[in-house]
Order: sequence, then C-alpha cells, then structure tokens
Amino acid sequence: MKKEKGKGNGLGFLRWPWNAVIYVLLAVALRLFAIPVILILMGIQQKNNPHGAAEGYCLSRTRKKLTWLIWGALCLAVAVCLGAVFSVGLGQDRAYWETMDYVTLAVSGGGAVLLVLLGVWLCYVAVRDAFFPEKSTLAQSIRRQLPYPEEAPPVAELFAMVDEDLKAHGQWFGPVGIGQEWVLGDGVNRIDRIRGIFVTNEIHQHRTETGVRTRREMELVLIDDRWQRTGTGFNSLNDLEAAADCLALRVPEARRGVNGQSTDFWTMNESERESFEREFRQRRNLRASEAARQESLRDGPQDMIFLSGQERTSRVTLELVEERLRQCLRDGTGQFSLTSTRPVPAGERLFRELRVAAGGGGLLVTAVFLPASGGMEQCVERRADGETALELVTGWLRREAPDVAGWTPGRVRAPDDRGGTREAPRRESRAKLYLVRTNGLTETHTSFTGEDVEVAAEGLVDGAYQTVELTHPEGYLWIRITAGDKLDARCTVEATRADPDKLRFFRTKMPPRQAAAWLLGYPHGEYLPGGKEWKDFTKQVK
Repeated sequence: MKKEKGKGNGLGFLRWPWNAVIYVLLAVALRLFAIPVILILMGIQQKNNPHGAAEGYCLSRTRKKLTWLIWGALCLAVAVCLGAVFSVGLGQDRAYWETMDYVTLAVSGGGAVLLVLLGVWLCYVAVRDAFFPEKSTLAQSIRRQLPYPEEAPPVAELFAMVDEDLKAHGQWFGPVGIGQEWVLGDGVNRIDRIRGIFVTNEIHQHRTETGVRTRREMELVLIDDRWQRTGTGFNSLNDLEAAADCLALRVPEARRGVNGQSTDFWTMNESERESFEREFRQRRNLRASEAARQESLRDGPQDMIFLSGQERTSRVTLELVEERLRQCLRDGTGQFSLTSTRPVPAGERLFRELRVAAGGGGLLVTAVFLPASGGMEQCVERRADGETALELVTGWLRREAPDVAGWTPGRVRAPDDRGGTREAPRRESRAKLYLVRTNGLTETHTSFTGEDVEVAAEGLVDGAYQTVELTHPEGYLWIRITAGDKLDARCTVEATRADPDKLRFFRTKMPPRQAAAWLLGYPHGEYLPGGKEWKDFTKQVK
C-alpha cells in the first residue's frame, strides 16, 4: 500500500503549460513521427510527477486529457483516407460501378463520417478539460457531490478541497487516490456518499482472421447515493482489489460485488433503493454510536458530570471514578454522583443519575430516573460491595442503564456542599409534544406515551402533520421537525446537543422517513446532531 503525502520531489519536469507548447512544436516539426517522442516525454513527466502533486492532483488529471488530441488527430487522419477511397469510388464510370464492392464503398463512407465525429469530439473534450478546467468533467463530478451544486465555489476551490485531502491523507492505488473525504479517479466521489463498491475483472475474447484476441477489463465501479456511476480503469489487479478493500474499510455499509452485480445494484427500482438507503443509514448510525461509545470509554464520557462535595467536573474518566470509589471504601464515608446530560432509556424509565454513598459498613447505590410517560422524579437503591458498585458505575459510564430488578424504592436525595446528602425537591416532568396538522389545527400534550410519538412520526411521512416538536427539558432534549413544501420535499430538522460547555442548536434537512426515524430515536440517545450535514445556529438562538 503506497502512501502519497503530496509534497512532490521538486523536479517539476515540463510543468504546464510548457509541456503543451513543446508537444505542439514537435507535432508541427515532425508530424506523425512526433508521436513516439511525445509519448516518451509524457512518460518522463509522469515518473517525476506521478500523481500531479506539483500542480494539484485534480488539475493534473484534467491536463492529461490533452493526450486525447493525438487520438483525435489519428481519427481524423484515418477519416481522410476513408473519405478519399469513397470519393474515388464515386468518381468512376459505369463499368467500374458494375464490378465495385458496394460493401467497401459503404464502409468507407460511413466510417469516414463516424471517425470525423469521433475525432472532433475527442479534440473538443481534450481542449475543454485542459484549457477550461471549470467546464471539465472532473469539475462537474465534484459539483454534483455538494449539497447545492448550483452554489458551488469556483473551480480553484473545488479542486483545492480534493487536493488538500489527498495531500494530507492520500493513499494511491494505481490511478485512484483515496483520502479521508474524497476519492479521485476518472471522476471524483465523496466517501460518505458512496453506496456501492464493485470490482470488474472480466476477460473478453473475439475471433479475427488471424486468430483469437483476448482483452482483459479491470475497472473500479463506484455508485453514490444519487445512484450515479463512476468507473476507473486499472492496469493492475492488485491495485484494483487494494483500492476496493480500502474503500470498504471507509464505508463498511456499502454494497460490495464483482462484475455484473454492479448493474443489478445500479438498476434497482425506487422502492428497493429507498429500502437499501434506510438500512444503510441505520447501520452507519449504529457504527457511529459504537465508535462514540468506545471513544467515551477510552477518553472518558463527554456527557457525564461528576460531583463529589466541592468537586464538579465534566472530564470524567474511569480512573477518576475508581479512585473515588476506593477512597469511599477506605474511609467508610463520602459519596459521589454521575449525572448524564442525556437520559438513558430503559423500558418505561429514563435514568438520569447514579449515586454512590459510603456508610453502614458498605456502599449504597442509588439510581435516579423519570417515568418515560411523564411524572415526578423517582429513585431506587440497593446495598452493594465494592466490586458490584464498580460494575454498576462502569456500565453507567457506557450509558448502560442499571438492572434495577429487586432494588427498593428510595427518597430522592441530592449531594450537599459538605459531602453529605439532602432530600431533593420532587419535580414534575415538563416533557411536551407539540403538533401542527396540515389543516392548521394545533395540539399540545404534556402527558403522552411512546405510541403517541410513533403516530406523530407516521404523520410526518404520510403528510398529516406540518410540524412536530418534542421537548424533554430534564435532559436538555429538544427536536422540531417541519415538513417540506413542493419545491423541497425534505423536512427541516432542528435539535439540541448538550455539550459539557454549553447547549448547542443544530439544523439540517433530510427525507421524511429519515426525519421520522430521528423523532423516534433521538430522545433515546440513538442519534446525536452534529457533523458536516448539520448547521450550528446556537448564536442565532441566543
């Protein structure tokens, strides 16, 4: 696996546009004999600047289209020869026509026309991509990856996005460069939009007058979330398979296949595509949640607040909790609590806090929760030894609700400033479900169940509701979904994220079914707003 950091080797052999000037001069001076010389110079330039790092990967890729001028010129030259044969045949007398091979005449005339069209097209694409990169196929493929292609920045900024990613994180497999966000081949793909990764490795045989000719086709085919196909040819099977494996590690939820399976995937009907997209996002969200959980275990959870006497911190680590737990066991006194900024759901309960207090020759573990259907804050407690308490706390740091079967109900107490506890005031849940129907009628519910939220989610999909707003103030949870219109059918989703430093507000757009999934999963911690597709509008709210 070769890595390219993009610094180049500083040789800059025949940098643009001097290479094009030299190629043109050689073609004028030597004509057809200039072709091998030009190819040798191109090979030397490729050796000194293999991926175009000196002038930019994308710009170098568009400049390479200039070689199509050679093939366009050859097509036009052959077309002239065929046209000459056709014109000579038309100029003969009647006796010649009686013995003339009409198939030859038709092939020469038709072939001349087709080769002229092909040659003109090759020359046009070569000049367009090499001298007008903003109109090149590569630039168009980058624009199509952006959320709003019509508002895309100038071509220099488009190419810079891909170039900087490849320079910092690029891995090269033959003609394909894979960065952290972009894939550069014959086209450009954004990695998070890839839905299908296919390897084509087929051998084609056809018979000729001199025998059987064999041609091997090796291609990497990528299909994105717009169901557009991008193919890049390879000369090495090892490079092809390595590139596919690398992308599969970046997008493990994407469909993989070989040869004709890409066509089957590409030609799926609308319902099959929608089903695949829904499963794809579910698997990706699960992977992101698992990665976040592993990260929280390694660096400490970022949605927990540790409180012990005068000590209060959101930088919670397992080592900190273990040390305080050992101190409580050693001294026989003391207590601490771990409060989650996002409630942890478990059945009909939303757990908010876990407390550990020493006394009476052991430890008392208390779990504080709110009923999911609304109501006052409650708690259950149990006696535990050090090992059991550590197991409960470790699970809580992983956002795992404790198994409270057999625990006894207790009075809700809060830690005081002197390290003891005091009875906390019982609070009513302020959860609220606000609905606006498409006919303008509004509903506000302060007591509702999970089934009511499911009905609201279905109403977003079938168009029964214009706005659905769900609030859980105890966990700083708020989500509002507004249905789209005729110009844009996507829903506008706004949600909060309780960071350790402050409460943030985010906004994005997504299809109705995806928005409905967010309405159901977000209150239970399955989704978390943020990332490239979300816009932070906290300042506007303030």
